[in-house]
Amino acid sequence: MNKTQLQTTAASLIGVLAGYAAGHGWLGLSAGDWTTILGSVVAVVSVVWPAIATRATSLKDTVGNLPKTTVVTDAASAAALPNNPDVIAATPEITAAIKKAS
Repeated sequence: MNKTQLQTTAASLIGVLAGYAAGHGWLGLSAGDWTTILGSVVAVVSVVWPAIATRATSLKDTVGNLPKTTVVTDAASAAALPNNPDVIAATPEITAAIKKAS
């Protein structure tokens, strides 16, 4: 699904949920009130979710930028940070060296 499909689906679901909540008289709020409440919740989640989802990559990038520090991570994370040469993918040789040093 692309962003437009997600937004259209979310808008429909918000409308259905708002209508359901208003139809059952929850908290005495109208469909417009419920649409505002549910729309606000979806907006907050859509802003917060990317921060949560990219937390690990952001941490690796930040630590990799510290002086005299190299981050050894999975290949996908290293590939996601091509501008940070201090974030590298674990190879069998690196893994063996880390195990030997432990």
